[in-house]
Amino acid sequence: MDMIAEYWALAQDQFPILLTLGGNVVSAILIFIAGLIVGRGLSKRLRRSKFGGSHLDATLRPVLASVLFYIILSMTLYAVLIKLGVPPSALIAIFGAAGLAIGLALRDTLANIAAGVMLLVLRPLKVGEFVDLAGVLGTVEEIGLFNTTLRNPENVAIFLPNSQIWGNRVQNFGRHMNRKAIIDIGVGYSTDLEAVRELLLGLMNDYADASNSAPTPPELYVMGFGDSAINLSCRCWLPGDDWLRRATDLRIAIKSTLDNAGVEIPFPQRVIHMAKADSAISD
Repeated sequence: MDMIAEYWALAQDQFPILLTLGGNVVSAILIFIAGLIVGRGLSKRLRRSKFGGSHLDATLRPVLASVLFYIILSMTLYAVLIKLGVPPSALIAIFGAAGLAIGLALRDTLANIAAGVMLLVLRPLKVGEFVDLAGVLGTVEEIGLFNTTLRNPENVAIFLPNSQIWGNRVQNFGRHMNRKAIIDIGVGYSTDLEAVRELLLGLMNDYADASNSAPTPPELYVMGFGDSAINLSCRCWLPGDDWLRRATDLRIAIKSTLDNAGVEIPFPQRVIHMAKADSAISD
């Protein structure tokens, strides 16, 4: 122990600057590791569904977790540079120049961040809603700081940049409790339209959403007279949840009801009249 103490005293006398620098480097490394651990721990805790209670919903929580992590990381880098002896005035210049360079190099990334902020402020979509984003159908799983994650009907994860979502039309199928089903069908020209109208309106009344008062009762319109059929449009409100299955069941019920009533659903037909010209045969 005495020998180690002597070597340590000698090193302090001969290499004071080197020892101080080494100690600062070790301290900076420890500060950086501690900052990463704290940042990731708080970020994961903020992402938990129970953390924050009802004040933080599933849409806002992932973005706040990412923002918190980057704030802690920035503070950690600042503390590391201070520990390494970089003066605060120089740090301001360094961060300013780095911010300008990053802003010019990562314009698309910054556009994604700005679009993500607008998505969170205006809330055109939320986690769990079924949407159509730039032609991509799926359920929203997460709105992140840079991109939004969807799960399509085939259970494939799709990542869309936020700027692409914000710059295009957003169709949200899960925002309202009810959706109107519009089913077009053709019937033969010999059909009693009044009888078919009463039949289909009664059927749609059975399928209409009784638990949630529909804005309007079922409707049936004659849209026009086609080449092979009279075109009808059946319209009624259905519950928004599991909408595709409900609309499919209604289409099947319409087909079965018309079949049982003996109403023809014609397919396109074309009538051809052959004209036979008289011809003189001479010997």
